[in-house]
Parts: sequence; structure tokens; C-alpha cells
Amino acid sequence: MSQIKVHLATTEEDRNKIFRLRYDIYVQEMNRVQVYADHEAKMIKEPFDETGHLFLAETEEGECIGTVRINFRKDGSLECEELYEMELFRPYYPDKVSMSTKLMVKSEYRHTAAASMLCMKIYEHARENGILIDFIDTNPHLVRLYNQVGYRMYKKNIHHPEYGIVIPMVFLLDDNEYLKQIHSPFLRLAKRFPTGTELAHLFETNFTDYKDIRPLFSMDGDEVWQNIVHDMMLPPSQFLSFLRGFTEEESKKLLSMLDLIDYEDGDIVFQQNQESQGLFCVLEGSVEVVVNRDDGVRSTISILNQGEIFGELGFVAKSNRNADIIVRDHAKLLILTPNEFQKLEIQSPTLAMKLLTNLFVILAERFNEMSRRMLEFRRLYEMGGNVS
Repeated sequence: MSQIKVHLATTEEDRNKIFRLRYDIYVQEMNRVQVYADHEAKMIKEPFDETGHLFLAETEEGECIGTVRINFRKDGSLECEELYEMELFRPYYPDKVSMSTKLMVKSEYRHTAAASMLCMKIYEHARENGILIDFIDTNPHLVRLYNQVGYRMYKKNIHHPEYGIVIPMVFLLDDNEYLKQIHSPFLRLAKRFPTGTELAHLFETNFTDYKDIRPLFSMDGDEVWQNIVHDMMLPPSQFLSFLRGFTEEESKKLLSMLDLIDYEDGDIVFQQNQESQGLFCVLEGSVEVVVNRDDGVRSTISILNQGEIFGELGFVAKSNRNADIIVRDHAKLLILTPNEFQKLEIQSPTLAMKLLTNLFVILAERFNEMSRRMLEFRRLYEMGGNVS
């Protein structure tokens, strides 16, 4: 694969390459509805591009394979900024605040360094322009990627008018102590710029519920295990269904590859027909499985509680989601992303096969239960019983 280079889009040709790549990924690959899509020109150009700093990743042959946009608040208002409660970061808001959006990479380059190179370039560009805080929003399967860079959660999930429920995250760009704590690959780059403590202190003061949260990837398996035992009062292997038959050491290895995300009542984890992007397990709380029928009727088909998994069919078969998942009670959900599972297959193929076996067993049990219910429904119907 040819060498990748990342640079600021300075010409109309560069920008048009980016707009065409957005269309290819958002419309043709992901089938997303895009308000600003020009279907005739096959481009997506947005109003925020006017004040944005657009970067593109290119191959040696000049093919645009990735892009990202960063907007500085000092240049104009940011996208839906009231949802992110940016004013809580005064006095750094507005002049030292930015928002990064539209990070995307062509499918065949998603396992290369392209995404990391784009992130590093906007970090460098932001620091060179006096920016100290950057905001993003993301979906569950990308939380780990951004956590590893240095972004962290700071508030509840938000309902984005275009993307639905998303996870807001913030990067304190001069908090080198935190980057060191999580072993961020950006630490070496960050050391080129002044380090501060005031912003880190502001975060600890204003965001007390989040100041001590550490992403699971920054802990070893023993620490993840002990934290769950402490919170749940039970060893994880006793109530997490996907760990059935795992030894304690096997459980610890797998748990260290998961992410943990909080959801509030009514949050939609994912929707029917969305692309599958991970396997979920309920650590705390419960979720509702809702199917949307062709006649417009919505039916709740199951309630999943602590230890139960969902998304397993899409995870195994790589098919789209077949139901909405809606949080009933405040829930903590574990997620295993496709990227982490691929790492598991390479590092420990036996353990990966053991997990897949458990998933197939759970699928079989659910299909058997569904068949039993259908037979019972049919029996009552034939007897003229009440099936309402």
C-alpha cells in the first residue's frame, strides 16, 4: 500500500476531493441522508466548511482517502454548540475552543494509520493556533479510538438533530499529565507545546462525575476485573452471559478489550437497519428490544437485564441491526467493537473461537425461545383462546 501524506486543503481541487470523498462514504457506502448532498455533482459541501480548516489524507498517487475538519470558535459559531455546554469551559470558551468533525477514511484504508495521522495533524494545527480545548461527538464503536488519543467523556449523551444519540467528548490539549496516564500516542507531540495545569483543575472542579473515570483500555485485566467485582459484588464470569465457561484469566483478557459507556433512560443505543458496529452487554440497568413492523406498529419483543447481550446476530453475521435498542433504566453497557475482536482473533484465536461459540449458543437459545412462544401462540389461537 502506498505511502500516506496529510496536509491542509489549500486549493479548490483539494476541497473538491474532500467533498467527493464525503459523498462516497456518507451516501454511497453508509446510505446516510445528508442535507447538503449534491447528488448531481456527487459532493457534500456544508456551511461550516466556509470557516473550517479542512485536512485531507492522500496516497502518493494523489487519491484522497481520508479527511477531517476543525472549526475554531473564534472564527464563528460552532455546530450545535449549545448541546455541548461549551460555556462551562469559560474562560477558555470561546477563543481557545474548537470542534473537530467529519473524520472519515475510505474503507480499504481503515486499518492503516490514516485516521491517526489526521487526528495528529489537527492536534498540531490547533495548538499552533492557540486552541486548548477540542470537542467531538461520536458513536459507541469509536469511543475507544478517541479515548486512546486523549478525548474523554464530560457530560451525558446528547441527541444530535442529524445523527441521533451521540456521545460528546472533550480533549484538554495541554493536559500532558492525563495523556501520560493513559499512554496516549499524542504525548510525544504534545511535549512540543506548553503544558498547563489550570485547565485540568477546571475540569476536576466543574466535572466531578467524570474527573476520575478511566477508560478500560488504560487498565490491565486484573484492574478491570476488580472494579467490576467491587461495583457488582460478583465476579463478572458469574453474571455476564458471554463469559460462560471462561476461566478467570480468559475473562480478564477479554474484559480488557471492552469499552464501558453510560446511557440514560430513553436513550437509543442503536436503531433498526443500522450497520452493526459492535456486541453489547448490559452491566447495569436494562434495555428494551423494539421491532418496527412494515405497518408502522412498534412492538416490544424483549427486555434485557444485567449480564444479557444484544447485537450478537449482527456481530456474528455482519448484518444490519434487526431492532431498536432503547434504555429503560440508567444503564452501563459494555461493548466489544469489530476492531478489538479482530485483534483478539490474531492474539488469541482459541479465545476468540470460545467467545463465538458462546454467541452461537445464546443465539440458539433465543431462537428456541422464540419458536416456543410462536407454538404457544398458535396453540391458543387454534383453541380460540385469548392471545391479546
